[in-house]
Formats: sequence, C-alpha cells, structure tokens
Amino acid sequence: MSHFQLDAKQIVCILPKGKASMVEQGLIEDHGIHDANFHHARGVGKFSALSAKGLGEQQEKTILQLVVSKEMAETIFEYIYFRAGLDQPHGGLVYMAKVPKMALMKLPEPAEQEEGAESSG
Repeated sequence: MSHFQLDAKQIVCILPKGKASMVEQGLIEDHGIHDANFHHARGVGKFSALSAKGLGEQQEKTILQLVVSKEMAETIFEYIYFRAGLDQPHGGLVYMAKVPKMALMKLPEPAEQEEGAESSG
C-alpha cells in the first residue's frame, strides 16, 4: 500500500457565513468524503454601498478545503458549485489546484475489547 497519492486536486471554496457545514454534510452523505475542512475569515465585499467611498464592507466568510483524486475532481467541483449555490450572484467562489504529491494518513482502528474482560467504571 502506497503512503502517497500522486496527481491529486485541492478544491477551495469561499462561501458566505453558514453555508460550509451544509456542503460538508452533503460531501459525507453523497460522496463518502469525510476529510473536508472549513474555517472562518473576514472578507471585503467589492460591490457594497461603502465601496463607493473606497471602503469595502467587512463580511465573515467560510473557507472550505478538501483534496480529492484527479479522477473525482471534476465531479466534486461541480457538486460543490451547485450545492453551495455558487451559480447565484454573490454565492461565493470555488477554485481547484493541482497537488503533485499528497501523504495519505489514516487513523488506526480502535482496539477490540477482549471478551470477558471487566469494564472499569
């Protein structure tokens, strides 16, 4: 078993606050992808009332990131695009980049409890 994946793709999606968890849940349920991550940031909107004065409006954003095989990349990219509502104005943006080599990490299976062993508690 190889400990690396070659030619993967990283998908990054910048969304309005509150949308990433719905997209992440869909990735789990519809595609079995459990390793997407999201975090929060602040962004400056270009098309706001304050932009005419040279100031952008501060808005909280959510950034969703995941890495998938190149074979799945287009399918997952399209899924995120429509699930997140990026086809709507001000829905956010998504982009994809090549990842030449990625280390594969997996948590070990939990140890089986021996039959007949008394539980402490």
